[in-house]
Amino acid sequence: MATADNFAEPDLWIHMLTGQTTLRTGHIPRFDTYSYSAAGAVWHNHEWLSQVALAFFYAHLGVFGLKILKLICSSILIIALAVGISATGAAGRVQRLTLILSAVAISTQMQFRPQLFTFTMISIVMMALALEVYRGRAILWPLIPMFALWANFHGGYIVGLGAMGIAAAIMFVQGWFGDAGRVASGSRLALITLGCAAATIINPFGVGLWTGVVHSVGDPLIRKMIADWVPLPTMMLSNWRDSPKELLQFVAPMLMFAGFIVAVAIAPDVEDAPLIAVATIFIGAAFYAARNVAIGVIAVAIPLARHASLALARRGESQPAAPAGEEEPAALLAICAIALALVGGTLSNRLRTWKPMPTGALAFMQQHKLHGNILPRFEWGSYVLWHMGDAFKVYIDTRTELVYTDKQESDYAIFFYGMEGADKLLDAYPHDYVLMGVHDNGADVVRKDPRWHLLYSDQIAALFGRNAIAGEAPVAGNVAGIDGKPADTYFP
Repeated sequence: MATADNFAEPDLWIHMLTGQTTLRTGHIPRFDTYSYSAAGAVWHNHEWLSQVALAFFYAHLGVFGLKILKLICSSILIIALAVGISATGAAGRVQRLTLILSAVAISTQMQFRPQLFTFTMISIVMMALALEVYRGRAILWPLIPMFALWANFHGGYIVGLGAMGIAAAIMFVQGWFGDAGRVASGSRLALITLGCAAATIINPFGVGLWTGVVHSVGDPLIRKMIADWVPLPTMMLSNWRDSPKELLQFVAPMLMFAGFIVAVAIAPDVEDAPLIAVATIFIGAAFYAARNVAIGVIAVAIPLARHASLALARRGESQPAAPAGEEEPAALLAICAIALALVGGTLSNRLRTWKPMPTGALAFMQQHKLHGNILPRFEWGSYVLWHMGDAFKVYIDTRTELVYTDKQESDYAIFFYGMEGADKLLDAYPHDYVLMGVHDNGADVVRKDPRWHLLYSDQIAALFGRNAIAGEAPVAGNVAGIDGKPADTYFP
């Protein structure tokens, strides 16, 4: 269930391109070579090992290899949650329902991107905390080498350190109020947390990795440019206006968040206060930025199972014993698993893109052997780089704050949204071409400038050039799918 939804997000192309470069050369790119706006800029690429893993699996098994990698990560995640939920001693049916809801709730965010590894490792952290809280004396030291790896997979290691730090702090508070055992647990956890933090320095960028991650988390422009950085209520409101069916992806997470609050209110218990604190803060993080929904779900799952079971017990709703041999509807679960794998395309070698890509515009560019500097729509930058190779440098791509300055990002946002002064970007850099969504405000800005010429246009993209192509009028492409809507596109 956790792997049933498969699609390629806009940054997959740059991750694959960088991973392939690292595998081919044996060196991690440290400076930007893909853009003309930030050429030579320092690139603190905290995702390099994820990119290598993605490129390795793709090189040997194609798109199916990417799905195998995702299946491996998802399996570790679900097993870790299952162990953590089991440690609560909750009723069996509550455990199973919680695990199923968790799988559904995270499925849309379990995609082919470095966050996949963060979701996997934060589940291991939550498992370790659950074993420590509910059973005592958990084996925590393996977290230290895990964090050393995590720091090279994705900057989300800071979330894991946050969870451990919060839990340790609450344990000390519990000790202050007389629970001596919690002082020992808190001390152990605090020491392990320090060891994990120190282990994150083992990366090609040293302390510089931290500065890059902190900048990413605190960059206000990212919350304007990237959809999954916007607050959860804002995204849900946008979905309600533009595509109501997309709201379905938030049903399971919201049920879990609400269920957690209700269950803790009905059956409060300070024994697992460290886990309650982590879950509460991570729910807040999910509302702060939609990209944190999966992290919130993972943090909530374990204490939700325990308190839901306690709440049912207090209401006198004991669980009847299942008939012998019918404890698990294994056949039904197997059928559902196969159906989900087929519907989600897990067994296919095709991977649909998040939204239709400018395939027609790039085909036109390749046909006419165009080359030079291009100002692309933000999420199309890496797509252009993958397909056009050395023929093009881009103004911006999905690496955003890892490479580009705040001013470069801000200038792009002003241009893209057609704000006051949007046309200034056209003169600030040596752009040869502009590639925007056909209905983007940025495309309207270029249309109004007589110095730019429309070269190609279809239902998805509009390509402009400083110079018209000699002897050729603007090309009107046709990429219509069903009912005049753009056809689906597939990675790569």
